[in-house]
Amino acid sequence: MHQVNSSSGGEESALALVAFLRSRADEIGELLARRFREEIVEYRSLPEGFIEQDVAPTASRNLEEMLYCIESGEELTPARLLPFRESAVRRFRQGVPVQALLHAYRLWGHTVWEEVRRAPQTQLDPGSALAVAAKIMKHVDLVSTAVAQSYLSEAAGLIHDREMGRRDLLEALVEGNAPRITRHAKVHKLDMSGRYMVILLRNVAPSAAAVGSIRNALELVQDRLSQPPFQLALAGVRNDEIVAIQQLTTPTVERLRPVLNQLAIALPDFAVGAGRVHEGLFGVAEGYVEAQNAVLLAPPHAVNPRAYLFSDTLLEHIVRASAFRTVLAEETVIPLRQHDRRRHTALLPTLVAYVRADFKLVQAAELLRVQPNTVKYRLQKIHEVTGHNPFQAEDLTLLALSLKLNHPEGPGESP
Repeated sequence: MHQVNSSSGGEESALALVAFLRSRADEIGELLARRFREEIVEYRSLPEGFIEQDVAPTASRNLEEMLYCIESGEELTPARLLPFRESAVRRFRQGVPVQALLHAYRLWGHTVWEEVRRAPQTQLDPGSALAVAAKIMKHVDLVSTAVAQSYLSEAAGLIHDREMGRRDLLEALVEGNAPRITRHAKVHKLDMSGRYMVILLRNVAPSAAAVGSIRNALELVQDRLSQPPFQLALAGVRNDEIVAIQQLTTPTVERLRPVLNQLAIALPDFAVGAGRVHEGLFGVAEGYVEAQNAVLLAPPHAVNPRAYLFSDTLLEHIVRASAFRTVLAEETVIPLRQHDRRRHTALLPTLVAYVRADFKLVQAAELLRVQPNTVKYRLQKIHEVTGHNPFQAEDLTLLALSLKLNHPEGPGESP
């Protein structure tokens, strides 16, 4: 028999106190059930009968285990802690927060101590009550630690499973794997026939390749793309990319564009691109390829960062794929660059400014800090040098396309 007190009289008082608590086990169980309901909001909001059928029996078993340990002098073994660990897992699955769970165990210890204080044996031998109080505190500490560990382990496991599920779904969508898409979409409650747009952020700065930097960027993307009226279906990290799949209901692409531009400004180490809107989840794979192509046209560390939508770059992609790309440069940009170098003129910067000013002489002149007549003269000179007239639509289209392919981004060089 464990010696609760150094004297045989103290031991007898402690054992008598244990017997008293055991005799009141049912009343203590009812008291605990009532206090759980009254003092723990999360427990009170659970379905009817939850406390009486699950929480109270666990609390009563906890009391019996503590009394057994006091009587026998044994410590709580892993096997004896197992029912409490299992109850913690149930609480997690029932949606009880861990703070509420630990509150219940603290309330259990406080209630049992109040019963000890009121016991007749405590009035006769206060020292035995102090010895039992120490046992109560130790017991509450051991059980609380065990249930917290089990609760958090279950939570971590579920989070891990969900994260793996999201990654599998993302890979399936990017690869266009129809069976896996169908299976995962049901689990994640995604609309198979919805309208989806792929947004891609590619890391263009090696220093930002650390997991922490990409994770921080992912959190920002999730926050910005989840703001009403936008609806983010899925987002995750894939190698050095952040892939976000946006579901479009009422918001149009044009309403989304400013948000994407803001992301490009807020995340200068990432190039931002987006594919077209596709009907159904099976179209996401094509949207991903389009977003990749759009990102390729985003210059690293641009002076004025912005998002690149595939629909905006479609013409540029067509020209880049053309067998006449080199011929186009030889007809336009190359002779202008050679002329500027030989004659110390500024024909190429003038053409750049004219195109970026939407073909308006006054605005182009402001960019170049010259008079509009100077711009007009230079455009006429461009006609002489290249044979293509900037004042005619067809020739101007060729000149503008050539600039897209063969001139760096910027408002133009100084004249």
